Amino acid sequence: MKGKMVVLMKKRIKIVLLIIGLVILLALIFFAIDYSRVQKQEKPIFALKTNEANDGGTVIYTGIGYKIIDFNRLSGYTEMKIGTWFIQYEDFKEEYEKFENNMNSTIKVVVVKVYDNHLIAMQIEDRNELISVGFEDEENIGFKQGQEILIYFDGTIMESYPAQLGNVKKMEILKEKSDIQIPDSILRYCYSSLDNVKVTINELTNSSITLSITDKNELPFNYAHNYKINQKIRNPNYTGVGEEVGEDTKNSTSGYTGTGIEYIWEEVTKISNIESKDTEETMIYNLPNMTENETCLVERKKI
Repeated sequence: MKGKMVVLMKKRIKIVLLIIGLVILLALIFFAIDYSRVQKQEKPIFALKTNEANDGGTVIYTGIGYKIIDFNRLSGYTEMKIGTWFIQYEDFKEEYEKFENNMNSTIKVVVVKVYDNHLIAMQIEDRNELISVGFEDEENIGFKQGQEILIYFDGTIMESYPAQLGNVKKMEILKEKSDIQIPDSILRYCYSSLDNVKVTINELTNSSITLSITDKNELPFNYAHNYKINQKIRNPNYTGVGEEVGEDTKNSTSGYTGTGIEYIWEEVTKISNIESKDTEETMIYNLPNMTENETCLVERKKI
C-alpha cells in the first residue's frame, strides 16, 4: 500500500513539475515576443494593461514576471520600457526630465500642405523657408492648409529642403486661418510638379505639330510659350577615324581617341520675325469627354 502511495506521489510531483516547466517556458516565450516588440516601440501582445498614469496617457502593462511602461507624457516623451515586476514609473525620471529640458525651442509656421504622415509648412519669420514635420496618425489633430501653428522641438534643424525639425514635442494650433498669405511660389512648389504633366504628340507634319498637354496637378503647371526647332545634321567635325595617342612600345600599343558623334542637332535659322507665341493655337481646353472622376486639365495645342 505504501509503495503504491509513493508511486502516486512521484507521478503527481512529475505532473506538477511538468506544469511548472510549461508555465516557465510560456513565460519566457511571451517575454521574448513582447521584449522584441518593445524594442520596436510596438504595444505588447501578452502583457495586459493594468494601470495608467495621469501624465497625458502613459500605460502600464503586466506580463508573467515582467512589466512594460509605455510612456506618453504631455511633453512628447513616448519611450517604452520593459523590466521585472519591480520597475517603477519614477525609475526613468532622470531620462524623461532630461528630454523635456531639451524641448524648449519653438517655431511659428503656416501649414501649406498635409500628407498622411507629415505636413509641409512655411516659416513665418522667413517666408521663403519651408519645413517638413512628421507625425503618427494619432498626432494628426486635423491640420489643414492656412492654419497657423506653433511647434515645440529640441532646436535641431536638419539641412534639407524643406528643412526637417528634430524631436518634435508637440504642435499647437494658434489660428484656424492665418492672416499671412502663402506666396504663389510656395503653393506651386507643393501643389504643382512637372512630374504630373504629360505631353503627347497627336500629329506631326512638315508645317505644324499638334500636341496634348495633360496636367494632373492641383494647381496648373506653368510653362512657357517659347520653343525652338532643331534639325539633325552631320557633325562637321566628325572624321570617322580616331587620332593615335602615344607610341607603340615593347610592352604596349598606342591608343586612339574616339571618333566623336556623327550626327548632331542644330537650331534652324529663323526666316520670320513672328514671335513663337503668335504661332500657337489652343484647340481644346478641358476635354468635354472627360469623366467626372478625372480632375486633370487637358489642353490641345497646334503650333
